[in-house]
Amino acid sequence: MVSSWKVVASAFFLLALKPSGVARAVDYYVSHRGNDSNPGTAKRPWRSLSRVNAATLRPGDRVLLEGGHTFDGNLVFDERSSANPQQPITIGSFRKGRAVIHAGLGTGILVRNLGGVVIRDLIVAGDDASKNQGFGIEVLNERGTARLDFIRIDNVDVSRFRWSGIYVGGVPTLLRAFSPLPGSRYGFRDVQISHSAAYDNLYCGIFVSGPWSKVPGGYANKDVTVRDCVVHDTRGDPLYIHHSGDGILLDDTDGGLIDHCTSYHNGGVKGGRKDGPVGIWADASNRITIQYCESYANRSAGDTDGGGFDLDGGVSNSVMQYNYSHDNDGIGFLVWNYKYAVHPLADNVVRYNITENDGRKHFCGSGEVKTNTGKVTHSNLFNCGSIEVGTHHGEPAQNIEVYNNTVLATKSGDRIPTGIWVGGGPDNVGITIRNNLVMTDGEGPLVVAEKGQTGVLFQGNAYWTQGQSFLVSYGGTEYHDLATWRAETGQETLNGKEVGMFVDPHLSRMGLGETLVSLARLSSLRSYHLLPGSPLIDAGLDLHEKFGIDGGSQDLWGTPIPQGGAFDIGAFEAPARDVKTTARSREAP
Repeated sequence: MVSSWKVVASAFFLLALKPSGVARAVDYYVSHRGNDSNPGTAKRPWRSLSRVNAATLRPGDRVLLEGGHTFDGNLVFDERSSANPQQPITIGSFRKGRAVIHAGLGTGILVRNLGGVVIRDLIVAGDDASKNQGFGIEVLNERGTARLDFIRIDNVDVSRFRWSGIYVGGVPTLLRAFSPLPGSRYGFRDVQISHSAAYDNLYCGIFVSGPWSKVPGGYANKDVTVRDCVVHDTRGDPLYIHHSGDGILLDDTDGGLIDHCTSYHNGGVKGGRKDGPVGIWADASNRITIQYCESYANRSAGDTDGGGFDLDGGVSNSVMQYNYSHDNDGIGFLVWNYKYAVHPLADNVVRYNITENDGRKHFCGSGEVKTNTGKVTHSNLFNCGSIEVGTHHGEPAQNIEVYNNTVLATKSGDRIPTGIWVGGGPDNVGITIRNNLVMTDGEGPLVVAEKGQTGVLFQGNAYWTQGQSFLVSYGGTEYHDLATWRAETGQETLNGKEVGMFVDPHLSRMGLGETLVSLARLSSLRSYHLLPGSPLIDAGLDLHEKFGIDGGSQDLWGTPIPQGGAFDIGAFEAPARDVKTTARSREAP
């Protein structure tokens, strides 16, 4: 029998060998009533952000700033501290309201080479975006040899910073002022940015990116969500020429969601005339979904962009759905490739969106086109499309599905937007455009498909020009009636039968520029409802049955589809009670 003292000694020895990672987490408090010589407890808090920077934090620790008060300075959390996804370090507020971090001309909160971090319930403000040289919140993996895990940013307001209100990722190659270390490639995994606002910044509102790689394969970031965020008045940097003034951008990301976000009044100031901003977009990414968002009144001081939504160069397997774009300088919904894209632009979907009065500024296309009666006109009289698919000196766009969208393109001064535009370079492949409602005010073409675009197919769409004549520019020829376009090109036919229609859609109302107070109430949008008796009800093609396409389960308003005996055309699915009384699939006179 072992003696009792040996049992006790063995127990102490085992305890000495036990890892120290189970140490109890500590809350550190910072108050305007505190003193930096205090221990940082609730009763004896610290006073300054510099005292926080001097601390070494451990998993589960929290730094809490007193709500309703302002703290001058810049917070830095780096590899001197340690955290993990199960025990993250938290930076937030306590008591009533949110604390304010007044960052002056620098970065408000810098998290460097550290995963497992929560930033919540704060206001972060710079002095002046035109003079500031930092970020509002910068979460940076500068070593970038592997992704760091778990970042949460919730309920923060970030304003008046030069580069971005919120940045997460590796060293951002898109910002030419920053150079990654040799071998650096990765940023973060499992990132959530939610219930936050970024405004009055210069370069970008919310930005996720990393070091650019010329080698195909792999992405800097993985599994990123931006939800319930508002970005506005990102003016653009007058000293910076590349994509300055964006609202929300996911770049170099595999697996991303932008959900229930609003982006408006971004862009308008920049140093160059190319590569303008977009309200909400993704670039060089895979498996991105942008949904239930509103993007409007975005501007570009250059010759391009300033649009609502975009899946840009090297984006694949991605979806833009249930979004509302209106009154932007540029294109409402863009799917576009560029020359140096490392990844293919392929297998993307644009469905159940509304674009209204977009394309207010930019022209696109050039050269002469001729009508089917022989008259020659110039295509550069028309603006870029409200929905646009194409490429600029890059690889062709491949397998892009555009269906059940509602488009209204109207003239703005001497600017005449197009409904749907396909082109820009080489022959794009597998571009299918089906079940869309495309409308203009009769000034611009319903459709422009440039010369050589043999890989585009229009089927089952409804067209209307508010009582004006039909106009399509296809392959360099203008067509002024649907029947001739169909007969001479084979468009709007299916298995030898005529599909598509040119007819008054009978809508509740349109073109009023409704701006939603809350995107949680997207169903409150009152325009573009199909009225009882509309010829578009039950007139859509069954995309799953005929083409094997999974069209989703609902329309833009959240109504399950289909409601009647078949699918409707456009973004609105009429309730089952609004059944057509007469079949109207013929072309209107």
